[in-house]
Amino acid sequence: MMNPQLRVGHVWLFCLVLVFLSGTSIWGAQPDKEIDRLAKAYRVARTESERRAVCLDAIDAGVLARDRPVAIVDAIFGTTYAGKLPRGDELETGVVDFHPPLLSGSEKAASGYIGWYLAFKFDSKGRLQNYYLSNLHK
Repeated sequence: MMNPQLRVGHVWLFCLVLVFLSGTSIWGAQPDKEIDRLAKAYRVARTESERRAVCLDAIDAGVLARDRPVAIVDAIFGTTYAGKLPRGDELETGVVDFHPPLLSGSEKAASGYIGWYLAFKFDSKGRLQNYYLSNLHK
């Protein structure tokens, strides 16, 4: 039979190994690799559907999720929202259009938007609070 103090020592050793592994490249680098992979895929995407597919992949992989940093959106989609954090309890809205805007050809008329986009809200801590994909424009 194993000594109870030795058993507790094994548990502590196991916990120490888990903590160490979570901070090393074995587990800790996976999100960074995934973000890099998604950013590269987005940069080479040429169509709206390819860009939307990268976004869906980010959501499915858990890289884009509630309470994740808005800096991840910036890293993948080339935006700059992490530098525009709201104050206090306010939420800021961000949008990533997967189709370029339709230019009106005039400075007096607004450009039009069509196609799919990612819309999201983030807080003063730079954390995503909600997000959605849509192709509905008002």
